[in-house]
Amino acid sequence: MAAATVPVFPLALALLLGGLPPSLATAATVGNVFVSYAADGMPRYASQRLDGSYRLFIRGESVPAARRSLSRHHASESQQQGKRELTPLIEHYARIHQVTPELVTAVVGVESGFNASAVSAKGATGAMQLMPATAARYGVTQPDDPAQNIDAGVRHLKDLLARHHGNVALALAAYNAGQGAVSRHGGRIPPYRETMLYVPAVLAAAARGNRP
Repeated sequence: MAAATVPVFPLALALLLGGLPPSLATAATVGNVFVSYAADGMPRYASQRLDGSYRLFIRGESVPAARRSLSRHHASESQQQGKRELTPLIEHYARIHQVTPELVTAVVGVESGFNASAVSAKGATGAMQLMPATAARYGVTQPDDPAQNIDAGVRHLKDLLARHHGNVALALAAYNAGQGAVSRHGGRIPPYRETMLYVPAVLAAAARGNRP
């Protein structure tokens, strides 16, 4: 029997990104991560204090509002063009592999900014930023080919969701930091700065339907 489409769980709502509107300050702190621990010791992360139990876990950086606005404008134009080009492929492979399209779109947006030619300093390539070993595992012969890249990336994401019993946050942590890192930290989100920022960013984008 075919597996059901994996939803973006309500956990995403508790991890929505926040921040001060530019009109309220000439500079804002971006990248803050707060943590709260449940009774079983499971950490919950957010980019703002959702209630009194949250404490600052990672301090972000102060970015002038004018520079932030300018960079957002240029990034937005490029990302919107890339998103228009990649959306048909994202929806196609999300439907084939039964993963929520909004989640796949969010991963692509955070991973590469919808840039099918992106290459990271660590060697990850394409829209879904596949590492060479991951690309090879899923039979990718041209990592910068958008169709192959997204097909393999969605299959990888689906496998991680299955491994973590539908826990979207853990699957995203494994996508970013590697399954080995999640396993080494007892099946919890690894306390790496990049991963702490990545998981709530993707969940927030998926929860708001990837609106700019």
